[in-house]
Amino acid sequence: MTNTDNTPAVELTEPRALATEDGVDLLLPPETPRDVLEMFVASCNIGQCDCDTTFVSKITGVELFEQPGHLRVHITGAVTPDEVLSEMVSSAPQLSSPQS
Repeated sequence: MTNTDNTPAVELTEPRALATEDGVDLLLPPETPRDVLEMFVASCNIGQCDCDTTFVSKITGVELFEQPGHLRVHITGAVTPDEVLSEMVSSAPQLSSPQS
């Protein structure tokens, strides 16, 4: 599978979610806590995250990529950017607020 990122190499200051052909790219600021993000991605991949079960059932895979100016989490499945941002706020609030 080829992973391409069509987002500009601009440093993000808050999370963004963009629709892709096969799911959603969640873009996070580079100062997002890596340990929390890696745990979030791992738990999503095994279906043991704190997300709503209906949302989890729509996901087929989650991958983390480090890119210029941001971190990218590619979520494969029948989810929308709004759903991803909403679930992130409720299940991993430490990822949704800017870090100081």
